[in-house]
Amino acid sequence: MNVKPATYFTLILALMVLAPGLPAAGEQGMAPASVTVPVRVVDGGRFVSGLTRADFEVLEDGTPQQIQVLYAIDKNAIVSEDGEAASRPVTARHFYLLFQMYDYDAKIAPALSYFFHDVLLPGDTLEVQTPVSSYTLTPQAFAQKPKDLLAKETNELVRKDINKSNFIYKSLLKDLRRIVQGIQGYSPIGGDDSEGGMVSTFSLEQVMDQYRDSLAKLEAQQSLEPAKIVGFAQALKRMPGRKFLILFYQQEYRPEISTQALNALIDNNQDNQSILADLHELFQVYHRNLSIDVNKIVQAYCDSGAGVSFLFMNRSPDKLGGVSMREQSEDIFRLFSRVAEATGGIAETTQNPLAELRNAVKTIEAYYLLIYAPSPVAGDGSFRKISVSVKGKPYKVFSLSGYSSR
Repeated sequence: MNVKPATYFTLILALMVLAPGLPAAGEQGMAPASVTVPVRVVDGGRFVSGLTRADFEVLEDGTPQQIQVLYAIDKNAIVSEDGEAASRPVTARHFYLLFQMYDYDAKIAPALSYFFHDVLLPGDTLEVQTPVSSYTLTPQAFAQKPKDLLAKETNELVRKDINKSNFIYKSLLKDLRRIVQGIQGYSPIGGDDSEGGMVSTFSLEQVMDQYRDSLAKLEAQQSLEPAKIVGFAQALKRMPGRKFLILFYQQEYRPEISTQALNALIDNNQDNQSILADLHELFQVYHRNLSIDVNKIVQAYCDSGAGVSFLFMNRSPDKLGGVSMREQSEDIFRLFSRVAEATGGIAETTQNPLAELRNAVKTIEAYYLLIYAPSPVAGDGSFRKISVSVKGKPYKVFSLSGYSSR
């Protein structure tokens, strides 16, 4: 595999990689000549084959659209065509596997083995993103090396990068655990203040300031850059073929004082409003603020013709005496669950990455492409919502939820 720097990506958002699909619009506010919508139809978990144009209803901003042509796709091949089009769509597949993990999980190895053996086909491309680098599978490597060896080499790259990339992150977590133990040392119920003698050396105010500073540094390690995220989507929109992103994201935790210690500290500091305010801010109402326009990101990847699956990997928190570990991934989970849903992919919570990777692949391998010429719609050229359904059937339909006509 070739190695290259992750040009567009910062820590978490080594991520958004999406499918090309929708052609560029013309002048601002004008509809494109045609719109291509990947659609997957499922009944009882199974793909529904044999559908025709007449079976589908497509609405754009609530207005019915006439489907010009319907293609049925199996992996990278067109298996049927209903209607006429000037040219056939490009169905070459480009895969991106993204790993945002803080501890390597050995369950990744069988998932990669499955992907190389059962998913990748000649002509496909693959890029693997880790917190350190991006790795591109060359056609030469795919043709010359056994799949077992490629899967093993890829797993080793992922393992090494995860283990070496999170030194600062893990160091900050260790600092936070130590500081939490120091804060709890001020509680009348006690606490382990053996790490550094913080109770006798610093005031409670100073220790909580240290916690706040370390927490801010931890969050800085996970900052997102919206302009780059959206810019990457815009670049991918211009690329030919079908692209699919599968994001493995590992659950995060942050150290906090225990509920018992928190209540005791509140009871014993009723006359100190500064301490009470800090306890309230840091341990009662605190939540991470991404400070990004979620709708803008979701719409950017819809506009790319995205195929995104978000595999959220549960893990058990470390157990340390006197320290509570609070889950801190809900904001990321909400963001990428929305991206996955809006782009026709899946969002799953799992402790078994192989099983959920299989589910993600189901959304990739069999699908329809609907092509229609949008009717003129009054508006300012902003995001246009697409709704796809199967007439008279309670099938579950996964599809892109819109595009930008700007």
